Amino acid sequence: MTQDLTTRLAAAEMLDTDLLAEICTAAAATFPDAPAHPEVLSDPTEAVMHLLAHCLPGWHIHLTGQAAEPNGHWRCSLRKSDAHDDDLIVGTATGPTIPLVLARALWDVVRKSA
Repeated sequence: MTQDLTTRLAAAEMLDTDLLAEICTAAAATFPDAPAHPEVLSDPTEAVMHLLAHCLPGWHIHLTGQAAEPNGHWRCSLRKSDAHDDDLIVGTATGPTIPLVLARALWDVVRKSA
């Protein structure tokens, strides 16, 4: 399932509720505080931020990009510490939308933490 989800996330052009629900289910194995149903939030950015807050409380989100229609060019990194460059696990990702790049970066942390 992990490889299938990794492949589907890499191919996705947007974060939908089904994909987010699968990330939550898979993340719960590594992060027991992962919410079971963040997809109930109407906005995908709010939903993935809710998931990040439960899985990685206190982590720093670095998001940069160029807003463009139909696809932006976003980069995200998730780090436990903003003050040091020696975090053992760092999540990184790129993508066309903010919710998707956040979800990809979270999934990178989940895979590295397992």
